[in-house]
Amino acid sequence: MYVHFQKTVLFLSLALFFSAATNAQTNLITGDIAIIGYNMDDADVVKFVNLVDIASGTQIKFTDNGWNGTALTTNEGTDTWTAATNYPKGSILTLNASTMQLGTSGDQIFAYQGTATAPNFIYGLSTKAWVTGNINGATSRKPNTLTTGTTALAFSVEKDDGKFNILANTGDKAALLASIGNANNWALTDTRITTFPSWTFTLNSPNGEPTAQPTNLIFSNVKSYSYTVAFTPAIPAPAGGYLVLRATNDFPSYDPVDGSVYAVGNTIGNAKVVSVGTTTSFLQESVIANTAYGYRVYAYNGIGTGTDYLQTAPLENFIVTNTSEAGTYYNAVSPANSTFIGDLQSRIRSPYLRVSYDQYDETMMTHFAISDTSSGQKVATCVYSGEKYSYMPPFVWYTTSPFSREHTWCVSWMPSNATSSYNEYCDQHHLFPVVQNNANAVRSNHPLGEVVTPISTYLQGIYGYDNNGQTVYEPREQHKGDAARALLYMSLRYDGVSGFNWTFNNLNNSILPSLNEDPQNLATLLQWHNQDPPDNYEIARNDYVQSIQQNRNPFVDHPDWVNYINFNDLSWIANPGKTDDGWQSNPLSAMRVTVFPNPMHDAGFVYVETDRQQTALMSVIDVYGRTIYTQTIDLQSGINATALELSQLSTGYYFLVITTEKGNVTKRFIVE
Repeated sequence: MYVHFQKTVLFLSLALFFSAATNAQTNLITGDIAIIGYNMDDADVVKFVNLVDIASGTQIKFTDNGWNGTALTTNEGTDTWTAATNYPKGSILTLNASTMQLGTSGDQIFAYQGTATAPNFIYGLSTKAWVTGNINGATSRKPNTLTTGTTALAFSVEKDDGKFNILANTGDKAALLASIGNANNWALTDTRITTFPSWTFTLNSPNGEPTAQPTNLIFSNVKSYSYTVAFTPAIPAPAGGYLVLRATNDFPSYDPVDGSVYAVGNTIGNAKVVSVGTTTSFLQESVIANTAYGYRVYAYNGIGTGTDYLQTAPLENFIVTNTSEAGTYYNAVSPANSTFIGDLQSRIRSPYLRVSYDQYDETMMTHFAISDTSSGQKVATCVYSGEKYSYMPPFVWYTTSPFSREHTWCVSWMPSNATSSYNEYCDQHHLFPVVQNNANAVRSNHPLGEVVTPISTYLQGIYGYDNNGQTVYEPREQHKGDAARALLYMSLRYDGVSGFNWTFNNLNNSILPSLNEDPQNLATLLQWHNQDPPDNYEIARNDYVQSIQQNRNPFVDHPDWVNYINFNDLSWIANPGKTDDGWQSNPLSAMRVTVFPNPMHDAGFVYVETDRQQTALMSVIDVYGRTIYTQTIDLQSGINATALELSQLSTGYYFLVITTEKGNVTKRFIVE
């Protein structure tokens, strides 16, 4: 029987792993720090004050490379300052430069996060006036994101060393930036400053903090793919509104920072901003099945840099989404019956509501397949290559965007010669967002398979020859099972409809040869189906499709049912050689291994599902066959979560091997 997490176990156990892996970086915006002193006479020093709280581990880059209007130059140096602890706003901080070589004939200092090719500027100071034309080693243009007098400061007369000359400072963020950005408040010299002042900075808000948090955070209409969030307003109500944070399998680990402005999609530590403003109720979409989400709600006063959050005792609660919405859908279907094939076809054909192909962006893309990112933007992901595309809503298709709708069962494969008015053309169970030019057009009419000799690659999508020398397209690892189940569903759902033959025999012996294409290897699809079983995302997607299209993909709900069907001719297999849920009938039948996420960035986890208590050896091996590290894990009956040591891994492909006394299971994963 297919095993799922108990909801409370999922939340309590996995929270330990996710909280341990949280990235503490504080994402700073323009004006969150200000430079208050510098020495360009050796040794080079930069003194600065943080006007927001900064978490331990936060990194800020300081460079004396000039800005030419579109990019930073590369002929000078960059130093990275890392917060050794949590710094409350108003702390006096120091960078002792080692790579920057600040010039005594004029230079600039830019503080930024991000990359040198795409910097997010926080503050800028120049010992000479900003220029508007060509720059040199002693001059720079002012980035458009910095504002003269608040987040950018330039002196009319070049001096090698300088210090902000007001020692005791009290005010809100905007007032302090204006004071620091006033060149008249600075003392400049050509003699190195050996002792900088003992500055104090006390930040306050013109509105002050709210005096009460909201109450009674509840969740209703809970499904696997959405739910409603609501809470009772604070008494007295805040002058600003409420900021709502959501973390996955954990509670948010960091508070919002006073003076910072957040938009839906911004990240704060391990959490994402899901609501900002006066609303006290909203629909939460783009979530997945059987997953815990922890929430915190903060009241705030003020706007812009005057925003002041009540960080004490935020309202919090958590929700675990439903495991599935299948309910009684399959009550009349049993693989033990000789009528299984016909019963299952009848079940997934009625009820069925055709959703227009043109409505895919208004349905799937708007309500499920996309997620929020920074600055009010959304992000879509190519299921074949993994490419992410950020955009401002509404979503639009190629050629305005790089994305198109991929028919997993290619339109040219359809024996009905379907157009957009046909059910099979519009069926959302096999439609997915993909990059058109580098993925969809490359896949073309080709069958799916495992590439051993690449012709071309684009991110995680590969086009080339399989081990039989046949031309195939290989999607990224985490979509292989999804693609296989989409193809198996289409064959079963539409075979015999209007007299058309959708079996793999007909596909491989008639349709694909007529297209000069190699056959679609059915064994590969079944292998993908078993190696990449339905995850919580795919389960939720299946539920969402039913909510609009009214039917389900049975191989997501019952992975073992593929064992009872010969997809070559869609005949019934009375006694399959496999046990429930696609586990092999061998001593390893009681173990399933999943690597998540794949590819991984900041954290990675191995989930081992077993029906017995046992000890296993977990090994990580690189593509050259070298063992990077091993770890003994004690497995309990059920699902076991183990964190991967990403600090030991550079970017690239790896193999995870789980070994027990009965054998081993291997999974491929990617670190980016």
